[in-house]
Amino acid sequence: MTANWVSTHISCGPNSGRILDTARGILIGLRRCPSEAAFDELFRAAQRHNVSVFAMAWALVHLAGNSGKATASFVDAQSAAREEWGQLFAGSAAPAR
Repeated sequence: MTANWVSTHISCGPNSGRILDTARGILIGLRRCPSEAAFDELFRAAQRHNVSVFAMAWALVHLAGNSGKATASFVDAQSAAREEWGQLFAGSAAPAR
């Protein structure tokens, strides 16, 4: 991975850094791994599913927040996030009363 790849494939929106940090934090918390390993996991998952790292991070954040609403621009990333990390959230949902 090179810095050029990252800078050209991540949205430069005002919240892009926050989304990436949040996604890394989710993986760090769930996997108990270092920050670099969490970013590498995001990067590899994005490559496997042919979506941007930002889209993958965004989808993971929404998956973790249990807001599974599909939006047109991130359907592929949301599906990829569920495939990659859905099992990590399977046991964390509180039972409905």
